Amino acid sequence: MIIKKISKENATFQQILAIKENRHKRHTLRKFFVEGVQNIKDAISNNWEIDCLVFTSFNELSNWAKDVVKNNKQDNYEISFELMQKLSDKTDISEIVGIFKMKDMSIYITNKNPIILFLDRPSKKGNLGNIIRSADALNVNQILFTGHSVDIFDHEVISASMGSIFKVPFKYLDSNVELLNLINDLRIKYPTLKVVASSLQADKFLENENLNCPIILLMGNERKGLGSKYYEIADSILKIKMNDNIDSLNLACATSIFLYEINKQRN
Repeated sequence: MIIKKISKENATFQQILAIKENRHKRHTLRKFFVEGVQNIKDAISNNWEIDCLVFTSFNELSNWAKDVVKNNKQDNYEISFELMQKLSDKTDISEIVGIFKMKDMSIYITNKNPIILFLDRPSKKGNLGNIIRSADALNVNQILFTGHSVDIFDHEVISASMGSIFKVPFKYLDSNVELLNLINDLRIKYPTLKVVASSLQADKFLENENLNCPIILLMGNERKGLGSKYYEIADSILKIKMNDNIDSLNLACATSIFLYEINKQRN
């Protein structure tokens, strides 16, 4: 175990900070920032490769953090309390943060009755992180997303996911054509596949639809909803039954309700 000390804002520290804050830098270097005990635990246990770990000696490290640093074969950086304050988003600053390497994500669906979640241009970091957490809790086998969306490797998305981002396979699709081709391929593998879209203008309610079959769930942008092209490929367009005084739900809430209903019918 080798520990390198950083006492000022040198080039290494600036690069770590840039990976945290700059989307272009993250994807150029193919590295991303992770903070939080659960997030780091889940990243490591799900075989995401560490680039470096960063900690402060202002307070003695916990036994868990000591073990993580000791077992890390890559770079370990010890920085001052003041520098950690600049890196950490927490009120009580984290004792350790990490830079991890991105993976080349692929579509790998083998479940006999899969749930595939497709997100069209998700634009809010907290929503995306919460959706990933719900997807993990509610048996989603694959997350797909497309369009000009929030960066899934943004540290706020990762933090909101509470480690679930490292457990649910996800992939960015370049176009709706790529989704259409995937659906056509899946219909061969799963003849009973149903493509379900969410819409406030739908005539059918979610709980009245048979969802005990392979599902691709299409969920739209927070402000604009799904693009019209996605409704054209849906087998069913559904809405959530709500109080008449409420006209819409937060995207993370709506997605969770859809996923809960799919699971309820299967169980």
